[in-house]
Amino acid sequence: MSEEAAWWRGQAAGIPPKAPDPDGFPLWPTTTTATVRAPSPGGAPYREPGTEPDGAPGTDVVPAGLAHGLVDPAAHDAGATAVVEHLQLATARLEATAAQLADAGDSWPPPAMRVMRRPRDAAVTSPPPKRLPRKVRRLRNPAFGLPAMLVIALLAGFFAWTSAEPFWLDMGQGEHGRAQITRCKGDGVLRRCYATFQSDVRAAVAGVPLVGADEAPGATLDARMRAGGRIAYAGNPSGLRVRWTVGLALILLCGAALCWATGAGRLGRFRTRLAAYALTVAAPLVLGLGVLIASY
Repeated sequence: MSEEAAWWRGQAAGIPPKAPDPDGFPLWPTTTTATVRAPSPGGAPYREPGTEPDGAPGTDVVPAGLAHGLVDPAAHDAGATAVVEHLQLATARLEATAAQLADAGDSWPPPAMRVMRRPRDAAVTSPPPKRLPRKVRRLRNPAFGLPAMLVIALLAGFFAWTSAEPFWLDMGQGEHGRAQITRCKGDGVLRRCYATFQSDVRAAVAGVPLVGADEAPGATLDARMRAGGRIAYAGNPSGLRVRWTVGLALILLCGAALCWATGAGRLGRFRTRLAAYALTVAAPLVLGLGVLIASY
């Protein structure tokens, strides 16, 4: 194997390389370090290597490669002073860190390792909460809630009963015939008229309340009435829709009143209150649906 190909093996084994050939290119760069001495501050003559000056040894040693006359003694002394000050400052910091570690004891992490910013005081810097804590209220007394529930249930049943017949008439469940007004009483909104209703499929029915008519007694109008119904309607069909819609709104209002009377909003958790609201509002609606099916 050639010397050029095996030079790195000898270097790895610790074998010093051969002296480079003056006429050839070296296998790796080589450096030579030399130490020279500068003239003394007092103008002392140059001393040969190996001799020591009067005083502390090595005070006039300068880096290799500088001429003897290029080293400024004042700059040399200032640099040495700066190095000494830097070492003293580093020593003081190390001593302070050691003292902090000794005072920390078993706490972790020690103060020297806590490089993060100190946590802020939440009571001072944090914004106030958007929602105030909900005030806990006492539950409704059953002595008040149960009677109120009974009264509201009766009202919801009444509104459902009065709205059931207009609803079925609006849906087309009724017989077409003629109604003759027999008598009227009251004025304005409180005016009530009674008529005799007669159709082609059944006999005349006398004394039937007539809704949606403003004519005087003796007039005959086209009307509709359900078999076994209690009223006859002689107005615009849109009036029937208004009647049962108002009844439905009153039933929903009964549900809201039932929520207040039973104290559904006084329960603790939000999910519990939501379930109580849903069940309480649905109770009058279920009652109204039952009355509507029963009157079909």
